Amino acid sequence: MNTDEPTVAAEDLAQGQWFWHEPAPGLRSWPLQVATAEILEDAVRIITTDEVRELVSYARDRRVRLAVAS
Repeated sequence: MNTDEPTVAAEDLAQGQWFWHEPAPGLRSWPLQVATAEILEDAVRIITTDEVRELVSYARDRRVRLAVAS
């Protein structure tokens, strides 16, 4: 993991932003783009622009690495 990349809380991801989706610590990650994000009581449900990985969900306070548009 490149620690030089900026991170934000999952609840702060905005439409159009690119982020690195890491399913679990140490697993391979890949860039996804936010289409919409819905903040729930304790989680953020993110619909992405990726046809295969269309939906991801994180705890609201989970730190997410931002990615450069691909």
